Amino acid sequence: MPIDEQLARWHAYGQINQQAIETVGRVQQRLAVYWGADTSTPQVDVLLLHIAASLGRIGRGGCVSPLYQPMQEEMRQAPMFPQVMAMHLDLLELIPLSIPEAEQSYFLANLYALVREQHQRLLPAKNAVN
Repeated sequence: MPIDEQLARWHAYGQINQQAIETVGRVQQRLAVYWGADTSTPQVDVLLLHIAASLGRIGRGGCVSPLYQPMQEEMRQAPMFPQVMAMHLDLLELIPLSIPEAEQSYFLANLYALVREQHQRLLPAKNAVN
């Protein structure tokens, strides 16, 4: 199912609000234009859907348990982690809510997977506007 349809379904069921849909759109645009990501991949869909679900949970006062600690350590020790963290911090600026650390651990995991998948094409665009 296309991501737009999934977001519309979650919105209709009250799982996310319009702000979450708009935020996902901004993140998708930033990934494509600034970071040069191919946003048509399943990995990007997973990332964007997780962000939407996370925003819905936060809006309802919930939060996930953090990602398993050994997995977090493995990511942090990877040579590509500085790029993952740079992308993470950049994308957090587009999210209008305070994101708990536990939720952020999954954002990082999804970005880590994206960087592993697309590491050769992910560089900030030289002419991007912050």
